[in-house]
Amino acid sequence: MSSAPSSPSPRPSARASSRRRRRDRAAVPLAASGTQQMTLRRAPNIWAFVVLGGLLGVVAGLLVGLAGDGSAQFTQGAVVMFMVSVGAVLGLLAGAVAALVLDRISVARARAVTTEVVAGGADAPAPARPDDARSDDPQA
Repeated sequence: MSSAPSSPSPRPSARASSRRRRRDRAAVPLAASGTQQMTLRRAPNIWAFVVLGGLLGVVAGLLVGLAGDGSAQFTQGAVVMFMVSVGAVLGLLAGAVAALVLDRISVARARAVTTEVVAGGADAPAPARPDDARSDDPQA
């Protein structure tokens, strides 16, 4: 008795089709000229939030470690370093969570705009004007 491999379902899963739509939407080429629909959103810089959260966690851990009394088992330096490391990890996590929440909010607040595409694009060099020549230019 041999078992034949089952054929994949003809309908892709909802997750795969969602990823495909997202990828297709991001890969829209610019038109040569004219107007074009684009999505505008303000996304947070995730690494800035993570680093800021880590720094705030280090400061909070330093303050907590210095505020505590010493003990017979641990030195004040060991307690401070432990609290700084715990504060840094918690701060990094809090910064990452805050950045992801703000990113989701920015996705929800994204809006469609119509842009005007200029022929040549932003990378094209500007045409030289004769009155732009400098006086110390040897070719002028």
